[in-house]
Order: sequence, then C-alpha cells, then structure tokens
Amino acid sequence: MPFFKYIARDKAGKLVEDTIETVSQENLLSSLQAKGLLVVSIIPVSKAKDTKEARRRRYHRGINANDLIMFSKELSTLLSSGVTLIKSLDILCKQIESLMLLRVIEQIKKDVEGGYTFQNAIKKHNKVFSDFWIHLIETGEASGHLPASLEQLAGYLEESANLKKKIVSAMIYPIILMCVAVGAIAVFLLKIIPVFSEIFKGFDVELPLLTRMVISLSMVVKKYFFIFVGVVVGLIFGIKQYISTEIGRWHFDSLKFRLPLVGQLMQEIAIERFASGLATLVKSGVPILYAIEIAEKTSGNRLMESALREVKLSVKEGKGMAQSMQNNSLFPPLVVQLIGVGEEIGELGKMLDRISAFYKERVNTFIQRVTSMFEPLVLVFMGVIVGTLVIAMFLPIFKISSAVKAG
Repeated sequence: MPFFKYIARDKAGKLVEDTIETVSQENLLSSLQAKGLLVVSIIPVSKAKDTKEARRRRYHRGINANDLIMFSKELSTLLSSGVTLIKSLDILCKQIESLMLLRVIEQIKKDVEGGYTFQNAIKKHNKVFSDFWIHLIETGEASGHLPASLEQLAGYLEESANLKKKIVSAMIYPIILMCVAVGAIAVFLLKIIPVFSEIFKGFDVELPLLTRMVISLSMVVKKYFFIFVGVVVGLIFGIKQYISTEIGRWHFDSLKFRLPLVGQLMQEIAIERFASGLATLVKSGVPILYAIEIAEKTSGNRLMESALREVKLSVKEGKGMAQSMQNNSLFPPLVVQLIGVGEEIGELGKMLDRISAFYKERVNTFIQRVTSMFEPLVLVFMGVIVGTLVIAMFLPIFKISSAVKAG
C-alpha cells in the first residue's frame, strides 16, 4: 500500500504530522476527519515511513518548473492554515525532491530565523527566484496576504509551464516525422541506390535520365556526406553563437515575428506571456510601474522588451498604457482596447486576464491545427521523394526486361 504524509491540527489547534500507510488519500482523509482533526495537507510519499527512510529519498540535481510550482503551492497551503513561515519551510525541506532547491530553502530558513524578511532572504537567491517572485512576495508580506500572493504565483507558473509543454509537445511530433523522412531518404541514397547502380553496370543498356540523376545525387551525397554533416553542425553552432550576442538576439527575435505562419504564433505567445504575467502582478498589488518593469524583464523577447520599456516611460509621464501601446504594431487593437477599458474602469487585472485567456485559446487552437496539418504534409512529401527514388531504380529494370523479351 502507498505511504502518505499528512499535516493536520487537533481540536486544541496543535499541529500534528505523521506518515501513514493506507489504501488511498481519500481513505486517510476520512480517517483523520473522523478523529476530529483539521487536515492541512496530504502528500504521497514514495517509500518513507520514518525519518531515516525519508532521508534516503531520491533527489534530482537541477530545479525544474514543477519544483517551484509545488514549493509555492505547498507553502501557500501551509501559511493559509496558520503554520508559521519557519515551520512551513522546515516541513517543505522534508518534501522537496530537488537537491539544489533543498539547499536554497534550508539557507532561506536560516536567514529568516536570523531576522531576515522572507523577501530579503529569497532575494539572495536571484538565480533561482526571479524578480517576478521577489516582487510578489514583497507585496504579499507588506499587505499581509503572502499566502494569496503565493497562490497566484503558483497559478501563473503552472499555466506558463502547461503552455510551454503544449508548444514543446507540438514541436516534438513534427521533428520526429521530419527525422524519419530524412533518415529514410538517407538510407536510399547511401545504401540502396549504390547497390542498384552496381547491378546496372553489368547491363549494356542506356539508363533513363531520372535514374542517372538519382545515381549522380547518391554518389555526391556518399562522397561528401561527412563534409555536409560538418557544415550543418558548424552552421548550427555559428547561429547559436550569433544569437548569444545582443545584436544577434535582436535579429533572431525580430525574425521570429516575421516568419510566415509561425510568426503570428510567436507574437501571440509573447502577448499571452506579457498579459498573464502583468495580470498576476497587478492583482497582487504590485505598483504598475514595477509590474511593467518586471513584465519587461521576463518577456523573453527583445522586441517585446523594447515595447514595454516605451510603455513604462509613457506611464511615468502620466499617460495611460493603452495610449502608448496604440502606436506600436506589436500590440493588436483588441489588446489596446481592452487595456484602455481596464484602465478606465479600474479593472486592469481582470482585463489582462481576459487578454491572456483569449490568446491562450488562440495559441492552443493554432497548435492543434498545425499539428493535424503537418502529419499528412510530411507523409505526402516523404511519399513523393521515396516514390521518385523507387521509380528511378525500377525504370531501367523495365527497360532491361523489354530488351530481353525483344531479343
């Protein structure tokens, strides 16, 4: 049976925690409620039943999006239930699966115990926790609503991670299909066609033009295969190096928006990311100038950064966001209008949420359509190329067969 670790409060308000082996999480919840305990959290535990076993749990070295999502969710739940910050961090240290994050949280716990605020303790680890985290936690601590800020943060991180997964999943399938197609064509050119070429040399028959072209192509590919691979690898490395420079990143980000079909998707992803992040910051009470500055830093695109920098300067001068956005082609009229309405009625956070939801739906629909279209296109492409190669090899056979019959 699986193990579950629970944290609960008894009737006197005392914190109770233990690890239990039981049939299911629902069964444990019913059992604890029957004992009159107020359940704070129940978390599945791999094998551990005691502290020694817990120390033997497996860690992974890096910090992934899921580690940060679970940390913010669980910390929010614990703080909402009245558990102190230090006790909450201590509990989470026993559950974190990332070795790097565990060390960071242990240091944060020590700093908080030493008198640091949670925001200042987290700020020391800016490679793990972005400005987005720091400002949300700062606002939550200042307003006394840290659990709510952490919950909003977890929601934002989860939505961003889900969208990223969908995009990556949508890209993986076409890439696999293309690799299979290229692999099949390479096998034909490097292995199969040279065999047929040697066979045809034994017959005194003039080969058709298509066959001669395919055999010549096969010979060139076979002769210069490693040079070709080296050029491709060198080109990829050179492009990556160029993109790592500031001017290269500008050109790359600009090109992404200008690409046919894909450019529109990239622009909509950038808008969704901006709207979602800014909505979370605004709803958490972060001042608008700070919120725009954080959205600028976390946009992930130089063009969007530049556009948001201009918006920030306009807002500093007392202008509205919508007023400065309408002169930038990066923001569609719908985005400008909804932000303008949000500023007028004092519901900017809600309007940004609507923009985010709208573009998230558009991105999902676009990905589904492109994925469904791509498969038949690749299959047709592969069929045409492989079919051409097969026909080129069989044409001389038909010609030889006709010559034998005539003789």
